[in-house]
Amino acid sequence: MKTNKNNFIDLFCGAGGLSLGFERAGYECVGAIDNSKACIDTHKLNFPNCISINSDISDITPKKFSDIIKNKKIDLIVGGPPCPTFSTIGHAKIKSIKTKNNSSFTLFDDERNFLFKKYFDYIEYFQPNFFVMENVPNFMTKYQGSIFKQTKNKIEELGYQILNENNLLFNAADYGVPQTRKRMIIIGTKQKDLKYQVPKIKNFPDDDLFSKGKKYITVKDAIDDLPKITDNWRVDECAYSKSKNLNNYQKLMRKNTNGTVKNNICRMTNDRAKKVFRHMSQGSKYMDLPKQIRNILPFREDIFHDRLKRLVNNKPSWTVIAHIGMDGYMYIHPTETRTLSVREAARLQSFPDDFVFLGTQMQTYHQVGNAVPVILAEEIARSIKNTA
Repeated sequence: MKTNKNNFIDLFCGAGGLSLGFERAGYECVGAIDNSKACIDTHKLNFPNCISINSDISDITPKKFSDIIKNKKIDLIVGGPPCPTFSTIGHAKIKSIKTKNNSSFTLFDDERNFLFKKYFDYIEYFQPNFFVMENVPNFMTKYQGSIFKQTKNKIEELGYQILNENNLLFNAADYGVPQTRKRMIIIGTKQKDLKYQVPKIKNFPDDDLFSKGKKYITVKDAIDDLPKITDNWRVDECAYSKSKNLNNYQKLMRKNTNGTVKNNICRMTNDRAKKVFRHMSQGSKYMDLPKQIRNILPFREDIFHDRLKRLVNNKPSWTVIAHIGMDGYMYIHPTETRTLSVREAARLQSFPDDFVFLGTQMQTYHQVGNAVPVILAEEIARSIKNTA
C-alpha cells in the first residue's frame, strides 16, 4: 500500500502523460481535472483508482477539489497550465512591461490568465512539497523574459524555490522518446537546501546516429512492429505485424499486451494528396517538390512551406503537436502512402500499447499531440524522488 507522501494531483491532465509517468515512478495519482470530456473518459479508463473530474478548473475551488478527493494529503502537483497572454499580448504592449514593482502589466492580475493563476492557487492551498509545471521553451524568453520573471516571483511569494533553475529545458529524445520534443519544465519545492540532479541523458545502442554524435530511438524503432493498415482501415483492435526480433523500445511498449493493440486507425487521405505523397522521400517537405507536383495539391506557398512532411525512419520524429488531429499531413508515414495512425503517434509519445484513447478520431489525435511524453515524465518524476 502506497503512503500519503506519494499522492499527487494532475491539473489540466489531458489524457494523462504526466499522470502515467509519475505513477510509473511510484507516485499515486489521486485526482485529476480537465475540461475535455474525451480526455477525462480516457483518464478514467487508464487510471481507475484516480478521481478524474470533467470540469473547467475555474468552477472547482481547491477546497472543493480536496473534498472530492476525500481530503487526501497531496505531496505533489503537476500540470501544464495555459497562459493566454503568453501568445496574445502585442509586442507594442509588452514593451511597457518593466519590473514587478513598476509595471503596467501584471501577469497574475490579467483576467485572461485565470487558469494559469488557478494552478498557483492550488499550490497555495495544498502546500505540496513539490510541483511540476511544463510549457513551451520560449516561455522563458518571450517578451524579454517578463512572464517567466513574474512566474518566478509568484513561486517565491508562495514560499517555493525552483530546484532546476539552471536546467529548465528538456529534449524528450535525450531520455528515450523517439521524438525531438523540447519542453520547459519547472520543478518547484518548499524544502530548503535540497541538491537536485537533472536526469542523465541516455545513450542508446542503436546503429543510426542523429545529431552531435548522440544516439536516439528512431521512428522505425518505435513503430515498425505495429499492425500494417491502410487509410481506409476501420478495425480499432488488431494483431501486431511482427512478434519476433523486437527491439527494447517495442518490448517496453508491448509489456502488458496480449498480441493485439487498439487505436490502429488513421485519417482518410484524398487521392490528390496520395499522388503527392508518392513523390516525397523521407525527410522531404512540400516545398522540396517540383512545381508540377505541388500543383496537384496547391497551397499558399508563402506560408505553407512544410505543409506536408514525410517522417524519416532512422531519426526521431519531429515534435508531435495537437494539429495532428486536424489533417496529419506533417506526419506522413516514412514508407506508406498515408499519415500516422493514432497508435503510431502514441508510440512516438512513448504511451504504452495498453494505454487506450477514447473519443472521436480527431479527439484521440488531439489527446496524443497535447500530452507530455510518458518516458520524459517518468524521468522527471524519478529525479524528484531521488531528491526527496
